[in-house]
Amino acid sequence: MRKSLLIFLLVFSSPAFAQENSRNSLQFDISGFLDVYYGYDFVDQMGQENRLPFLYNHTNQNRLGINLALVTISAKTDFFRANLGIQQGTYARDNYANEPELFQWIHQANVGLALDKNRKFWIDAGVLPSHIGFENAVSTENLTLSRSIIAENSPYFETGVQLSWQKDERWYFAFLYLNGWQRIRAIPGRNRPSFGTQATYTPNENIKLNWSTFIGTDQPLEAETMLYFTNFYGDFKLGEGWRLIAGLDGGRRTLAFDIDRNWWGMSAILQRQFSEKIASALRFEYYNDPFQAIATSLIDQGIQTSGISLNGDWKLGKIATFRLEGRWLTGPVLGIDSGNSDNYFLLGSFALSFN
Repeated sequence: MRKSLLIFLLVFSSPAFAQENSRNSLQFDISGFLDVYYGYDFVDQMGQENRLPFLYNHTNQNRLGINLALVTISAKTDFFRANLGIQQGTYARDNYANEPELFQWIHQANVGLALDKNRKFWIDAGVLPSHIGFENAVSTENLTLSRSIIAENSPYFETGVQLSWQKDERWYFAFLYLNGWQRIRAIPGRNRPSFGTQATYTPNENIKLNWSTFIGTDQPLEAETMLYFTNFYGDFKLGEGWRLIAGLDGGRRTLAFDIDRNWWGMSAILQRQFSEKIASALRFEYYNDPFQAIATSLIDQGIQTSGISLNGDWKLGKIATFRLEGRWLTGPVLGIDSGNSDNYFLLGSFALSFN
């Protein structure tokens, strides 16, 4: 791991600061995040150095690693906003494998402008956080330490233009013009644009419902393939420290010279917050991609798996978090060998957050 980035993260990622300009109220913020982890797999994965091929976070197997080292600089006024996130770690290595080395440093890089005086309409352009799902790359912002399979096999980032409308406190809408499925560099050769939509309904502080879609491709025009994808999730605060998030994904890949390939998956996570410093979460998930429409497999039998995980979280002071998770995934096909398969692993993480 690059020592220069870690030194920068630890030295310069101090608590957020603001710089006011008397003419335009320009405000700057700097935040940092560092996630160090160790994952132990109880099942040998055919000599593979990394964990299951359809997972893209905390992927080192039986050795120490840095999943994400991130520094984010933000600037904003009442009618302007910009974000630049610089990253390294196994998250960047695995999720940006198809990008040039320089682009692998970019967690996000975008600018936005308000289109009306009430700041309800915004247009943002650049490398943006994904509009899909309820999990992201910063592990401490998720209820579980590892990501659900549905999150691992849908975009974490996307590049393009987003037009958003915060209608009121309850309704939010967005339309996106994108250059592909989780890409920074445009698809080589001839290609067509991709599109996304998002609608979020928040009737009160305890309920959030979200529906996101993607229509586009991840291949050049000559491949004659299209992706049609939808994601729905609900986030419910149940009182007395309980919280439930449940999500459902479904997708189809159309092919010119073969049958269409469908996939779907779900994840349900129940968290109990015992105190400000201690929490635990139980997850059940299922994923079915029998023809490798989107998920990667080491065998030619796709992926059909369900799983359960249990994690414990301990906040250590104001900036540190220690998390430990046990996870069990079972077949009939896990994408690493034929027949019935089971995989057990333990994952531990020590994370620092500066904001």
